[in-house]
Amino acid sequence: MGWDIHVTDLERGEEIRRSFSQPVLRVGRHSEVELVLRHQMLSRVHLTLSADGGRYFAEDSSRNGSFLQVGTEWERIEGRRALQLPVTIRLADFSLRIDFQAEQDWDKSVIIPAGHLVKRSEAIMVFDLCESSRIANENDHMAYHLKTRLQQLVEPLMQEYDARFFKGTGDGFLATFASAAKATRAALEIGLRIEQRNARTTNPPIHYRIALHFGDTWEISTGTEDMHGNDLNIAFRIEGVQAESFAEPATTLPRMDRIVCSAALQTEVQDAEESTLAVRFTPLGEARLKGIQEPVRLSLVENRN
Repeated sequence: MGWDIHVTDLERGEEIRRSFSQPVLRVGRHSEVELVLRHQMLSRVHLTLSADGGRYFAEDSSRNGSFLQVGTEWERIEGRRALQLPVTIRLADFSLRIDFQAEQDWDKSVIIPAGHLVKRSEAIMVFDLCESSRIANENDHMAYHLKTRLQQLVEPLMQEYDARFFKGTGDGFLATFASAAKATRAALEIGLRIEQRNARTTNPPIHYRIALHFGDTWEISTGTEDMHGNDLNIAFRIEGVQAESFAEPATTLPRMDRIVCSAALQTEVQDAEESTLAVRFTPLGEARLKGIQEPVRLSLVENRN
């Protein structure tokens, strides 16, 4: 499929996403390069990205340099440098979050029919509407009303925060985002709007659990769109985690009306340019999740103010 690049103009606060199918991609201010960025500090051909046999490289040809984020440091790219995608590269006043969507043919099997898988590294959100079975057992019409109201609350937020994939799961939904910070903002806003809705109505309250994780997903295209991958499984297990999954929980874990995230998601948020996000992460400790080999470190996510 090619390059997937999230460009942030740090001076103006503007963001765009661009995709390119060719293996070699040039970035600069010249009108003939593939990704044109306008800035006086950029060279005509500033940076070249290339994909070769499953390996990825960046080569700087500028006067002012391109800088690769390595942990919390920025290293100037010298010569042709190998990349471990996804990466963030800064040039002039632009930050580029770079990934490559590797398209692979999936062989025929009894589990998944022939199609294509597209791999991405992204934030994953799993939402579950709690107690829906009990409400449906008491009043089918009320259960339908709650699901409809939830849909009305959530769908505009998916557009506002640039959800890349969105799918209903019966009593909830699955969504993915290129930005971990936007996924976190969306989750906090969903919780706030549900709280406001519950305060204004005499109907049964909406109770929920939200899980946030960051990892690799595979988009399956076989006539319809779906998602697959171990990190999706982790996200679904985080959604349902309870206190007994922790050897020694560091704090009280609410049974519902909560947002829980993995350490992988928390690190992405804190390392990003958007690290000023007004959010508090309260450590829960390491949880043993059903079907997941290694324990996963989790935190509660709450608004800081």
